Amino acid sequence: MSYLKFLIIFICLPLLVSICAKKLLFKVNKTEYLPIALMAFVAFVYTTPWDNYLIMRGVWTYPTGGVVGVLGYVPIEEYFFMVLQATLAGVLWTSLVPHIQYIKLRFSLTGALMAILVGLVGALSLTHTAGTYIGLILVWACPPLLLQWGLGSHTLLKSFKTWAPLWIGLSIYLCVADYYAIFKGIWTITLATRTGWGIGHLPVEEILFFTLTNLFVIQGMCLWRAWRRDAS
Repeated sequence: MSYLKFLIIFICLPLLVSICAKKLLFKVNKTEYLPIALMAFVAFVYTTPWDNYLIMRGVWTYPTGGVVGVLGYVPIEEYFFMVLQATLAGVLWTSLVPHIQYIKLRFSLTGALMAILVGLVGALSLTHTAGTYIGLILVWACPPLLLQWGLGSHTLLKSFKTWAPLWIGLSIYLCVADYYAIFKGIWTITLATRTGWGIGHLPVEEILFFTLTNLFVIQGMCLWRAWRRDAS
């Protein structure tokens, strides 16, 4: 299977179904389009240089015949994956997460320190070759977590039960899709730069990646709504 076919089956079709179901079953609020678009844009801008670096370092590879083309070091399909995954998470959030009154945003030193700790663990992991991939994930995750946890950890913890099921469910789905992609050779995670821990063909680093990327988007949607409440 090519990367394009994988993208269509595992990302585009669920996104299309989610959009259609939202229009049929839920009330469409046009004000929700902006935060979804913002999350997708941020995902693209923030992930692009990092993903290019991963491939440049040989952390993950792909068969040249299995992609439409390459921009920089990254397959063109991968750029669409960044945007579409964030969009899918955003659409599902607007449909499945209950509309609650979020508490006011305020600075959290504990939240900021927890995010910094994530970055420090990542930096320490980078001192070992086998910790390269997990280290790069954690260092890359530190700034978004610092922003989100530092400004909104109280809000996120208070509303955790409303968005946690979506976060967990979507992360599991994407991990299953990733397992299939690795099993079929659509892309490959280099053995030398990963810990070796995982579930079958699925490295723990990939589980962490999808868990964090979904977390960024879903937390971002919650904090957007909390911020709009404060601004209104």
